[in-house]
Amino acid sequence: MKEKMISVNNKLRDLFAQPVNIQTHSIIRRTVVFFVFFALYMLCLSADFIPEKISMQIGQVSDRDVIAPRTVSYIDNVKTKKLELEVMASVANVYDMDIAVMAKAEDDVKTIFRTAQAIQLDKTLTTEQKTGKLTHELPVALSSTVVAGLVNLDDTGLLKTEDYTKSILRKYLQRGIRDDDIDIARKQVVLEAEELGLGKNAEAVVAGIAQTLIRPNFILNIRESDKRKQSALANIESVRETVRKGQILVRRGDIVTSEQIHVMEELGLYAGNISEVRVLGLTLFVLLVMGISLGYLYRFAYPIYNNNMHLILLGLIVLVTLLIAKVAHYYSDFAAPIAAGALLTAILIDPRVGLLISVIMAMFFGVIVDHDLRAVVAALIGGMAGVYSVTKMAHGYSLARGGVWIAVINFLVIGSTGLIQQLNGTEILFQGMLGAISGIASAVITTGILPYLEHVFNITTPIKLLDLAKPNHPLLQRLLLNAPGTYHHSVLVGNLAETAAVTVGADPVVVRVGAYYHDIGKLKRPYFFIENQSGCENPHDKIAPSLSTLIVISHIKDGFDLCKEYKLPQVIVDIIQQHHGTTLASYFYKRATETEHGECVIESDFRYEGPTPQTKEAALVMLADSCEAAVRSISKPNVNRIEATVRKIIRERLQDGQLDECNLTLRDLKIIGDVYIRLLSSMFHSRIEYPEALKELERRKTKSGNSNKQPAGKDDSNHCNGTNVDASVK
Repeated sequence: MKEKMISVNNKLRDLFAQPVNIQTHSIIRRTVVFFVFFALYMLCLSADFIPEKISMQIGQVSDRDVIAPRTVSYIDNVKTKKLELEVMASVANVYDMDIAVMAKAEDDVKTIFRTAQAIQLDKTLTTEQKTGKLTHELPVALSSTVVAGLVNLDDTGLLKTEDYTKSILRKYLQRGIRDDDIDIARKQVVLEAEELGLGKNAEAVVAGIAQTLIRPNFILNIRESDKRKQSALANIESVRETVRKGQILVRRGDIVTSEQIHVMEELGLYAGNISEVRVLGLTLFVLLVMGISLGYLYRFAYPIYNNNMHLILLGLIVLVTLLIAKVAHYYSDFAAPIAAGALLTAILIDPRVGLLISVIMAMFFGVIVDHDLRAVVAALIGGMAGVYSVTKMAHGYSLARGGVWIAVINFLVIGSTGLIQQLNGTEILFQGMLGAISGIASAVITTGILPYLEHVFNITTPIKLLDLAKPNHPLLQRLLLNAPGTYHHSVLVGNLAETAAVTVGADPVVVRVGAYYHDIGKLKRPYFFIENQSGCENPHDKIAPSLSTLIVISHIKDGFDLCKEYKLPQVIVDIIQQHHGTTLASYFYKRATETEHGECVIESDFRYEGPTPQTKEAALVMLADSCEAAVRSISKPNVNRIEATVRKIIRERLQDGQLDECNLTLRDLKIIGDVYIRLLSSMFHSRIEYPEALKELERRKTKSGNSNKQPAGKDDSNHCNGTNVDASVK
């Protein structure tokens, strides 16, 4: 018992481990593919990041012309430093006035003249003694000339001299004197003293005392001055120089300067090293674009995200388009056929993903053209126009028409952006013509590459389907010659299903081509199907119902074999296999139940193998096939009979579960029924019966007996869905 439990546990563990391993392997494969394409994109986009290095020295004579390979904007540090020094020099220093200087000067003036007056009053002193005593008692050191002048002045002269001295000091000190202004102030004091008209002796006293007492009273506020200078520096923008692509940096024969060396270093041309910063930025940019693109696919196009082959195809389309754009870029930025990538994606995968690829290609192309906005905008809008031009319509699309649309859009975009930049008219016209040529080239490149991608990735495009729909296709030619009734029936089914497909959002091209080939398996035994019997004896009358059922049902497998032989697309194979679903061959089943061993008949033996329709397109072909065959069996069709038959068939298919796995809604079924009723009513309308025709018809009926009373194969083989026996017998 214990061993059995261990065995069961091991089996369960292996069972649950297998999906995990598969999922792990899928993640590893996706990761490898992601980084392979990332490396290829980096290699393509960073090719210009590693230009030829140039080794030159300052003062050397250049032996070549050095041309800028791209546009670059950089900060000139030398000019920026010079600008900073100029700004700092232009910012005035902040000074604080020291009021104590003026008060101290007035006190000293007062002391000087009070001392001089006191000495003058002492009559016992000689002039020499007065001079010596005054020199000794003065609060500041004065020149001998000034001291002698004070001694020789009388009381009135001293008072006047004191007043003038104070007046001059107030004038200058109130205005403020800085350290660097003191010498000028002292010279001006002498000049003003000479203009007083007091006499030589008094003027010398005023000038001497004022020169001695005048001092700087504006004190530099270092903190506030530095604050203002730093504020001014903060508002300075660095000096940025721009070098345009194609600009000559150094001419042959010129002496190389330090500034030219600096420009070459900024461009990565000078002796040296790859610009690691640019490569790092490109790495982050490419990873960001690829990551966001995968996120978009995961969120809005999960079936494509979950398909490894589709992801590889997308990566390959982007890579090939980048390489083509890289080559075209060396001739002109506007000549690159960027729209080819969007066209290929829209045709091979999905138009919405095509719009995503147009955005991705425009962003990557921006790196190639060094972020030229006009070229990027032209690439983006041109790609979007290409997607719109090849969106799957009722009758396919035309790449030639798409190329013309892209050319027109490119011309208009390039012209309008050129007018915005106020470029020369001749230049705008030339660039616009290059853009138009790139649009035509995009369509040509798409036409050339498309068949190879279709074959390698096994993708069916509308162009390929439209080729299959041509009447001269070998398989359709065989059907027309060997089974003309089936061929005519298939064409009518195609008309019905295609018209309905447009109204319910299905692919009309797939529906039409699928309808043409849905009964192709009847080629193997065409006369076992009533539409090809042309009044001949019905072979089903001579064989057992079970064998008839096997023959009728086998046309599905026979059709599958013919598809493989003629290499028809999988989407057509699916419609052939699914257009019967698992319906019952009701006519033969009823015949079998009426035999003596009817109670032993198993219903499942008389059902088609399926599967039931998985898509709208397969379901439309199933319903159109059933409705066309059933309405054809009505003896005297009118609108009411046709409507009743169509509604009944659709209801039976729905109740039988044949439409459970396709995404048709009840509203869609109502619309489909309306379309089929309208078209079938116009196809099988009542006609005037001519007397001669009636007589001939009666004669043939009498001659052939009851050959048309047994419609076996009509119900179960022609419209491939086992419609009710009563309708077909009629």
